[in-house]
Amino acid sequence: MSVGIVGDSRITNAVVTVPSWGVGYVDLALDAEVELTGLQTVTIADVSIVATVTSGGPSEGRSGYRLAFGHGGWGTVLPKKGYADDAGVKRATLIADAAGACGEVVTGATSERVGPHYARASGPASAVLPAGAWYVGFDGVTRLGAWPSSEYSGPATRTKTDPARGVITLTTDSLVGLVPGATVDVMQVVDVEYTLSPKSLTARVYGAPSGTSRRTEALRAAIELMFPSLRYSSTYEYRVVSQSGERLNLQPVRTVTGMPDLTRVPVRLAPGVKATHLPGSLVLVLFVDGDPARPVVISGDSPDSPGWMPTVLELGGPGALGVARIGDTVQAGPFAGVITSGSLRVKAVL
Repeated sequence: MSVGIVGDSRITNAVVTVPSWGVGYVDLALDAEVELTGLQTVTIADVSIVATVTSGGPSEGRSGYRLAFGHGGWGTVLPKKGYADDAGVKRATLIADAAGACGEVVTGATSERVGPHYARASGPASAVLPAGAWYVGFDGVTRLGAWPSSEYSGPATRTKTDPARGVITLTTDSLVGLVPGATVDVMQVVDVEYTLSPKSLTARVYGAPSGTSRRTEALRAAIELMFPSLRYSSTYEYRVVSQSGERLNLQPVRTVTGMPDLTRVPVRLAPGVKATHLPGSLVLVLFVDGDPARPVVISGDSPDSPGWMPTVLELGGPGALGVARIGDTVQAGPFAGVITSGSLRVKAVL
């Protein structure tokens, strides 16, 4: 039976998302109250991942955490900065400056020059990286380019294959080789998801079958031509990179969807409710009326996720004050006391 370890603690459940580009994430649960902070090494079966705790903690005899591959810095909002070089500002300089400021480690040379001037706007550190052409490896190092191509020949058992959707589910005791860039049963892998439970270890690989027929491709092209807004009629899962005021900067969870990073997306939660979201938490994004110019966040993370509880939750708009709870102190003139009763249907943990 495959096991997972973080620090000195055994992992009971875990979901690891490994995208073809960008930052991967680990969601894990422990069956004891364990304090985890900073850089950790998470081992799932025979794969070790260097990642940084972004949210979570112990509660009621258990612990749940979310960790970002690497040092968890690419979502850091950097201040604006100007560059000038008559020979051309080097992309490598922009990346090295951003990496140094957010605490990440980058490898992979780039000779690209972006022009004699470059104005870095205030925003996520990852904005200086080449779009769709970087990833954070299991060793915590950010690499420019794509995951290396490889041929998977491991012993995993195929438990479900869906050629139409380009998804293969495997049960295995070894995760080596099941990464983006690999070819599994003639399918080029784009994204990978590992799921560890007390009973099994599975890997779900997402990609596109290499043997797609010309008829299928022609039909797909015709549908996209006739219904150009069709892809914007779905709801997509994104991760929060950072927050700018009341808007979110987002990265798609699965790059196989073909959706891009989104910046400054407005949030529409319940009326009168707004939140300060945790970096790394999941949100759902839809496009109003199928319009690619109108993305909105409509939902936050699930209640059993380490990123579910926002840093701040506000009710009632500008000027909202703190919520009083049973047990909080009160003062009325010279008299002091505590609140002893409250609503049985509305509760707050602050």
